[in-house]
Amino acid sequence: MIGSRRILLVYLLLFGLAVPWYWQFLPIAVDTLILGMPVWAFGAIASSLLLSLFSAWVLARQWPCESEGDGQADSARSAR
Repeated sequence: MIGSRRILLVYLLLFGLAVPWYWQFLPIAVDTLILGMPVWAFGAIASSLLLSLFSAWVLARQWPCESEGDGQADSARSAR
């Protein structure tokens, strides 16, 4: 359960960074450009990329799955 709370916390943080509505209140985000984009646009794109990478990691490493022995036993039973 603790792992799922950490995952949820990371998702909430990344989603919060991805929404650019509050960036207008940060003094650095008004006129600053990064790679020709406003800081808020760069932050939204970077957060989206991080959300995608984190989701891929969660699905690859944290997703509950069957043990390999169970899957082999099921396939052996169906072959009979």
